[in-house]
Amino acid sequence: MNAVSHCEFDDADYTAFRKRLLHSKGSQAQRRFLAQVRSGDDVIRELDQIKIIGQGAGNLIPTPMTESEFKDPPTDTEQTLYRSWHDLVPAVACRSSFWALITLEHLREGRIQPVYLAANGGSLPGGEERIDRALADGTANADKLVDRCVRTVLRRLGGLPEVRGNRSVFVDCPFARAWWRERMVTEAAKGDPRLEDRARAALRISQTYWEKFIDRVVFRNSTFGAMSIRSAFIRALGSALSSDPESALRDTAALQRLCRRATAYQGGRELGILSDDELDALMQALFEDS
Repeated sequence: MNAVSHCEFDDADYTAFRKRLLHSKGSQAQRRFLAQVRSGDDVIRELDQIKIIGQGAGNLIPTPMTESEFKDPPTDTEQTLYRSWHDLVPAVACRSSFWALITLEHLREGRIQPVYLAANGGSLPGGEERIDRALADGTANADKLVDRCVRTVLRRLGGLPEVRGNRSVFVDCPFARAWWRERMVTEAAKGDPRLEDRARAALRISQTYWEKFIDRVVFRNSTFGAMSIRSAFIRALGSALSSDPESALRDTAALQRLCRRATAYQGGRELGILSDDELDALMQALFEDS
């Protein structure tokens, strides 16, 4: 196997670790794991048992994060996260094994707390309370509560490909999500601050909007495999939304419809060979006709 220039969990070992935890809902293994997360140091010791490959430590963010900042990083935090790992390449940044180790190092150094991993989004209960409720529940629903909590921890740690495929890294792991979103913003804006703001606002409408964007643009649509096409689409989307904050384009159904129309364009013309100016004109027309 070729040597790698970054550290990450051994994929086979980390995959086996996740599968053992997911094997049985509400099992003693799951309950023990949640108790370790609740304890803090215990889960770090548990994750330290997973084999690590590669060389070179990943960068850490400069200051500790609050729970709300971790589970839903604001714009400036996502920019800081991206700058921390600006030298990553996509082939590394799409790997759950990489982000899980990065998250572990942030746990080890106190930048985030283990219970953050169990927190749901929005204003729902924090991770500590959620773990306590799951472990104390004595109803017939207890096993499901424990299982859901374990799955949340694994999704926040580095994504959960067993359940949601590779898209889980892009949408469920806060560190990976920040890196990918800011990378796409940077690619689309090409150094123009105004375009950066527009693209960033478009891709941060909501978690659901981002998930549908990733699903349609990254995983289900070969048209957007080319960075130039994807970037032109983001520029057009950002421009359309900035000119009309109440635009129907904020709806996920509209986003998916536009993606399908872009695919139809690709069917009649090879978009990948067009210049950026030509792609911008084409995408602008697509959005104006929507």
